[in-house]
Amino acid sequence: MIIQHKKSLSIGLMLFLMLIIGACKKDKTEPQAVTFKIESYYPNSGNAGTLVTITGTGFGTDIKQYSATIGGKTAEVISATAEALVIRMPEGGTTGALAIKYDTQSFDIGAYTYQDLTITTVLPANGPAGSQIRITGAGFSSTATPATVFINGKAALVVSLSDNLIVAEVPADAGFGAIMVKVNGKEAKGQNFTYQAIDHIKPLTGGKNTKVTIAGTGFEELATGNIIDFNGTAATVLEASKEKLVVIAPDGVKTGPLSVNINGQKITGPTFTVVAPPSIGIVTPLSGPKGTEMTISGTLFSNSVDENKVFINGVSVPVISASANQIKLVLPGGTGSGNVRVVVNDQAADGPQFKDQTLSILSVSPDNGLAGTTVTIKGSGFATTAADNKVYFNGVLAMVKTASENTLVLDAPAGLSTGSLKVMVAGQEALAAQDFRRAGMVTLAGGPNSNTFGAFMAGIAVDNNGNVYVTDRSNNVVKKIAQNGTVSILQANGADIVFDTPYGIVVDKQNNIYVSDIGRNQIRKITPLGQNTVYVSGFSPGLMTFDAAGNLYVNINGAFAGMNRVNTVGGFSKINGPLWPMAHPVVDASGNLYYVDSGAASNNAISYIASGGSNLINWIGFSDPGYVDGIGTQARFNSIAGGLIPYGTGKLIAGDRNNYALREIDIAAKSASTLAKFTSGFADGTLAAAKLGSMDDMAMDQDGNIYILDAVNKAVRKVFLK
Repeated sequence: MIIQHKKSLSIGLMLFLMLIIGACKKDKTEPQAVTFKIESYYPNSGNAGTLVTITGTGFGTDIKQYSATIGGKTAEVISATAEALVIRMPEGGTTGALAIKYDTQSFDIGAYTYQDLTITTVLPANGPAGSQIRITGAGFSSTATPATVFINGKAALVVSLSDNLIVAEVPADAGFGAIMVKVNGKEAKGQNFTYQAIDHIKPLTGGKNTKVTIAGTGFEELATGNIIDFNGTAATVLEASKEKLVVIAPDGVKTGPLSVNINGQKITGPTFTVVAPPSIGIVTPLSGPKGTEMTISGTLFSNSVDENKVFINGVSVPVISASANQIKLVLPGGTGSGNVRVVVNDQAADGPQFKDQTLSILSVSPDNGLAGTTVTIKGSGFATTAADNKVYFNGVLAMVKTASENTLVLDAPAGLSTGSLKVMVAGQEALAAQDFRRAGMVTLAGGPNSNTFGAFMAGIAVDNNGNVYVTDRSNNVVKKIAQNGTVSILQANGADIVFDTPYGIVVDKQNNIYVSDIGRNQIRKITPLGQNTVYVSGFSPGLMTFDAAGNLYVNINGAFAGMNRVNTVGGFSKINGPLWPMAHPVVDASGNLYYVDSGAASNNAISYIASGGSNLINWIGFSDPGYVDGIGTQARFNSIAGGLIPYGTGKLIAGDRNNYALREIDIAAKSASTLAKFTSGFADGTLAAAKLGSMDDMAMDQDGNIYILDAVNKAVRKVFLK
């Protein structure tokens, strides 16, 4: 039994060794199969000696292993690479099937026709619609009908033709396919042509480092084969395929067309417009629970939702709607507390801090007012017991009158000033999106039922101490109003100053008061010490203003009488340009004059004379009345009888009388916007609730408060904007 077992083991071992030896012999004698993938061949016709190129991938490179036949006759393989084989057509060959063999593997290539018509080269072998290609070969000429050219089956326009050269224009949407030439009933196929086009790019706007996707056809799959530029500035290709390229806008990118250059062929696409990064203005709310809608206001957002990305504390939050100035989203909860960031086409803007909590302020109405103004706060997480909610206006505590989980009602407290509005409940704090502004209108003096002023007040001014002066034509005096509302008559040396018809009034840096008296054709100067003298005479002066050097610019009272410039010693000269100015003009720090001309624009536009320059009528606004915020002549006013006053740096305020509005003028942008719009009547209150009878002139104190001469209501109104 033991002997038999050993014998079986010996036989098994011998069989195993024989299998291994056989396998080794097989590896040495059988060549490894090569995976051929044949894509195309060209040309498919020609005479003996014509070189036919076969393209593809996975070819063997050992030329000794190849053989080729055409119609059964041997053809010479003259070169072999992994992607191309070149075969020379033999003498005495006949039209037939072209085939190759690599070792034991055989491949049918396609038909080859022996004829005079052949295509040798096509240059370039890629390009966009309208580009030209040069086809070289033989047999192109004909005395019957001219040769025709097709690219992937689409007819191409033949530009020029000889027996050995055709120049043709690439048709639109040619696609990828062979070049074909047909003449005298014969046809010849050349190499494949790659049609290239840019369909669109996205986004169309952005800046440095914006990722741009180029959609089209015929791109190189190797990224380095595509040369991209933005209006001439080279860009880096991040991803590449035949139908899509992803590139990054380069440093120094400028607005202009984007182009793709492949093998020397340039395709021009749409214009890429360079814009500044977005900016975040107001985010509402600055805190809140899951499910709360957030609104982000700002500039340079994209109208395409997918081009805007929002992050809260680094967590991406989907955008539900977007416009150029507003983005909306729904808080997902669980973001944690952190800053709000908006990224538009890879350009980012950081906004305020957001708190991921229950307590939230959604709205404050009104968002401006004076002490005692009833304010309603909407939000979430409020305590239902009024006293458990602490509300602070710029640090001043206000008493909550009524409370629910989503609404608080209270009065703005005494000592109110412009600043943040904060709600505190059970250890949580929530801030309103915007500061609550101490803003609104109060009556400083007078009123429709008061006899403090006459019915025909004309001019108003403020001195450096905050005293207000108005010209009271009906009473032939100038009235002085202290900040506490006390009214007195302007005096000199202890006596009331009596004018014939006081009209315009201004105060210089030294608190000297200048009053234009149209009844006496003179401007009087009253010093702080009470000296009362005639400053200039000889024309009928109306409303007026100073420039930085102390020169007066004075409207001349009368139809189409113009404007005079009065120097610091009382000499005057006519200003070229103004026809019939009636409202308060302004001269800025650079010496540029802004005025309202009844003769040229019916008081409905602001005209402009640059320092040492020419006159520009309708610089902002137009002669037609209306109410439109806009740029240049697109803006509309309805009688700027309230005149013009400086407002901060680079801005003016225009008193739009018949629209009952204070309009802000941005000088650099040439734009008009609305600061406040009142309604007709007489009422103090918030900017939205106040009512006004008329705007006959305006002035501003050093704190930025505006005084409106409301002659219809026989009152001086004070407007708080800050």
